[in-house]
Amino acid sequence: LAEHDAQANAPVSNTEQALQAETRFMAGERAKAGVREIAEGVLVTELAPGTGAKPSANGRVQVRYAGRLPDGTLFDQSTQPQWFRLGSVIEGWRTALQQMPAGAKWRVVIGSAQAYGAQGAGDVIAPYTPLVFEIELLAVAD
Repeated sequence: LAEHDAQANAPVSNTEQALQAETRFMAGERAKAGVREIAEGVLVTELAPGTGAKPSANGRVQVRYAGRLPDGTLFDQSTQPQWFRLGSVIEGWRTALQQMPAGAKWRVVIGSAQAYGAQGAGDVIAPYTPLVFEIELLAVAD
């Protein structure tokens, strides 16, 4: 019993703190007007509709995007259109882009399990960090 009580009062680990912060952030995002949840818990908000083709799982996409951390810090963006093969991007992007018609612009919120998970990404993205992207799908190719 004494051992259990000591554990109950133990400080929360960095991992637990990060996971709790992610849970709070995702719940707040999920509650925003216009947000819908697609596969794997990816949250999307349509900023502009699209009417073009949707990419296949192995297709290529031309996009313009901005990526932000939960606090709004910009960590990556493309001002010029970029081509990516869907197989080479994080899982959350694959999930969202396969449901996105060309011409659309979406705000996409991706939990860490669909992004960089426990590893994070270098010094920029800490472990268990959800990511927020604005993605404009310009073109689709095989």
